[in-house]
Amino acid sequence: MSTKKSTGPSGSLCGLLLAGLMVLSPAVAAQDAQTQGTQTQGTSEHSGSQEGTLHVTVTDAETGEPLPATTVRLQGQNRGGITDARGELTLENLSARPYTVVVERLGYQVRRESVEVVAGEGVELHVTLVSSPIQMGAVVVTGTARERGLGEVYRPTTSISGTELQRNLAASVPATLQSVPGFAVQYNGPGAASPTIRGMGGDRVLMLEDGQRTGDLYSSASDHGVMVEPISAQRMEVVRGPAGLIYGSNALGGVVNVVREEVPRSMPSALTGTLSSQYESVNTGVGGGAVVTGPLGPLVFRLEGTGRRADDTRTPAGTLEKTDMRVFNLSAGLSRVADWGFAGFSVRHYDNVYGVPGEFDGELIPGGHPGGVDIEATRTSGRFQSAYQEPFFGFFGSAQLDANVTRYVHDEIEGLIDGQAVVGARFRQTSGEVNLTVHHDHTLHDHPGEEVRAEGALGVSFQGRDLEAGGSSPGTRSGSEWALAAFGFEEFQWGALRFQAGLRYDHRQITPARTDSLVVRTQERRISKPVTDRSFGALSGSVATLWDFAPDWTLGASLARSFRNPAIEELYSDGPHLADFSFDIGSPDLESEVGLGADLFLRADRPDLSVELAAFVNRVRDYIFYMQTGETVRVFREGVPPRVTPVFEAMGEDADFMGVEGRVQWEALRRVVLDGTVSYTRAERRADGDPLPFIPPLSGKAEVRYEGNPVFGSVGIDFSASQNRVPRPIQVGDIQERPQEPTDGYGFLNAGIGWRHQGPQFNHTVTLQVKNLTDREWHDHLSRIKEVAPQPGRNLQLTYRVHF
Repeated sequence: MSTKKSTGPSGSLCGLLLAGLMVLSPAVAAQDAQTQGTQTQGTSEHSGSQEGTLHVTVTDAETGEPLPATTVRLQGQNRGGITDARGELTLENLSARPYTVVVERLGYQVRRESVEVVAGEGVELHVTLVSSPIQMGAVVVTGTARERGLGEVYRPTTSISGTELQRNLAASVPATLQSVPGFAVQYNGPGAASPTIRGMGGDRVLMLEDGQRTGDLYSSASDHGVMVEPISAQRMEVVRGPAGLIYGSNALGGVVNVVREEVPRSMPSALTGTLSSQYESVNTGVGGGAVVTGPLGPLVFRLEGTGRRADDTRTPAGTLEKTDMRVFNLSAGLSRVADWGFAGFSVRHYDNVYGVPGEFDGELIPGGHPGGVDIEATRTSGRFQSAYQEPFFGFFGSAQLDANVTRYVHDEIEGLIDGQAVVGARFRQTSGEVNLTVHHDHTLHDHPGEEVRAEGALGVSFQGRDLEAGGSSPGTRSGSEWALAAFGFEEFQWGALRFQAGLRYDHRQITPARTDSLVVRTQERRISKPVTDRSFGALSGSVATLWDFAPDWTLGASLARSFRNPAIEELYSDGPHLADFSFDIGSPDLESEVGLGADLFLRADRPDLSVELAAFVNRVRDYIFYMQTGETVRVFREGVPPRVTPVFEAMGEDADFMGVEGRVQWEALRRVVLDGTVSYTRAERRADGDPLPFIPPLSGKAEVRYEGNPVFGSVGIDFSASQNRVPRPIQVGDIQERPQEPTDGYGFLNAGIGWRHQGPQFNHTVTLQVKNLTDREWHDHLSRIKEVAPQPGRNLQLTYRVHF
């Protein structure tokens, strides 16, 4: 293949803004979708002399037979399609330049091939796919500034999609991801489930939808859930460890990105879609939804609707009341897709009503509300996305503009008095962000002398948040914050070595709605803390390297300086939050957390073997956590007796996190895969070695899978060691309080069977999973209700999905 470079049409960032306007412009010229087989085509907007044709043929590496219904696309572009009955696909009107072609088919290893389209010529590309029962996500976009393969990312990362996503599908995103190495779920009922990565939860784990913040309040309290529906996701990506280079604050622990492409990025040749349904026996839960995408002249539309309902959860010791949920979710997106890129917008409305338990079997959860609490939450969001994917200024290869605004409404209903709802906490939050990223690639233009193998990105972002807290016991004050940031990183490749270095600066301003002092009187003392506006500025950066020391084997290392500003709730809390089982006291003088983290990891990506093993250490200065002080406050509510509520106070102390994690999948026999996962985190305060609260113990899973076609199945065990590393008891007067009790280990069996069929028009997949097969009683160390209530019992899950 020649190495001729294309200078490409010149342009500017104005092209990006014009792309955004064109999606709404009535003067946009109509385009014809030219197809070959079932290919996807864009429209030629450049002269023929600058364009060429790519013809792709896909065959089985073992038999040489053609592979129809194989997905072929150009990485990072809006072009691609499906091979016909001969395993062929032709893409016409391509700008003359180098491309990376990604070829995917269920049951085969993903292939990436480099190819250069030459102006005025046709290029032939023959791709052979190797059969593989190992399930791995094909691509990663989270924290990378562009689409990459898993072997190209500089952080320990997991991407799940397809059959693996369907097999793990649960009522929430955190529960769906609980088998990912290093990932854990803080479970206080199906609706009140939030993520933890490497022992860090709350505001340190950033939840994204298509790369943008969700705008809910999952991070502020244990009774707040992630307001994102998992059943309609294309894939989910988890980046473990500091990922603040692109996302800034809130990514000290890691990032979770639910990828849907709400704003369509490519032009389908016909109507495509997915219908999904799910049933769970543990709570008589049913869920379902549909996603449809199709062409509309020069535009592409996407429609999504899902619903879910579940009754109270059954445990081996009885029913856990106030764990029911009702969810409704609707989304619509429209975009303009062309050779230069795409521009479009989407709107989404998510409505969730769920319960948070207050007692179990007649026993009150410490600090809980008798009878539990009902939470009504809605999230309404709008987003705009645009990408200009042609070279401009002779240096930049693409540019992307993302923007969104979200209105989140959250009411916690503690009961009824005379038929009127008693709202304990009411939150109204409006948030938004704008991000502009430009990507450059040195292969896009000529260099005198030896070619420079390098690429990188530059970006700027704005974030804003306005929080209104009300009700009889919101636990925190209202406030607002805004942030500006700029970042850049560069990557270099030299033979088998790849390097990345990046830098980011953030400035954030936080303003409370009231500046009178926090004044709290516990049963033991009187507390007063002055309140002021806060301003933060911080520099973060990272260096990383990948070494392909053998075919299909990579060794990686990274060093990152990251930070997190204290949240509004950590600064200005001054009251009870009964659904969270606590009386919260903030600290207005908290400093930013600053972490220095290092990762060392090993990867293998072979047809019969997949490995990712990692060891990490993260030293955090001024780590913020709510420590149970041993003090109490008597909380009075109309209609119920006064109750004693434990006091939690926000504190910042130096802390160390270290651990290991990993996953190994090995095809021991033909189509028989041994799959093992392990995670361990040790976290303690640096000054005295006292363990931090709510750190997950050693845990993992071991599974044997048969990946046949059309039938597949599995049997395995989930396990956890005891967690005896808990904070030491607190002495308050003559009373000694334990902030957290140790938790016993457990192990329970899982089994599953499934069937799939790939047809010329419809792909069907049915899975039947049984979790906790023997109905064993077990308790999760991260759960706030574990001292009273066990986790869910035996659960039969039936899922059906058809793609057309």
